[in-house]
Amino acid sequence: MVEAPDLTSLQFHLATPVYRYHQHQGETNDCGPTCLAMAANARLGEARFLGAAVAQEMNRWRPSARPKLQMTPPRIRRWATFPWGIVQYLRDHGIAARWAVGGTLERLRRNLLDDRITLVIIGEPLRWRKGRYDGWSHFKIVFGYTPGEGLLFVDPAQTRLPDPPTFWKQNGLSWQDEASFLRQWRQMGRLYIEVD
Repeated sequence: MVEAPDLTSLQFHLATPVYRYHQHQGETNDCGPTCLAMAANARLGEARFLGAAVAQEMNRWRPSARPKLQMTPPRIRRWATFPWGIVQYLRDHGIAARWAVGGTLERLRRNLLDDRITLVIIGEPLRWRKGRYDGWSHFKIVFGYTPGEGLLFVDPAQTRLPDPPTFWKQNGLSWQDEASFLRQWRQMGRLYIEVD
């Protein structure tokens, strides 16, 4: 059992220990499916989903021949996962979820207080370097927040370090200052997914 971290430096944080279900996405673009798996496992209180398996399921999507069913893919194979794909997958497995754009720090703060797991997507989708497209985006789970300072995330890109300098890094947690988070979140439309 992972021991509880010292969260006294955070003004707000989730009560649900999402970090106990941390998974690393490896050298893939599977941050969305990996966050989905971590959020679902934390909500259910058991390690039922694996990010890699979720990604494979989402890669096999085929449009339905029946009218009124989802006609948009949940994911572009091995590359990008869409928020509606994450929400639909969670709902298909009995977990309430919704997505929206235009989120605010106040919304994230309220979700932490209400113990609502929230995935955000950050990035720089229009970045070019040396005349070549170099855009990126990344899903991660909001775990804590200190206004004016920054946010703590359960991050699928964070490797669990065996001999960590801090508890946070040992458990797949990463810190981002508020200004850089807001800049990168804004570039992705301040998109968020709430998992109840």
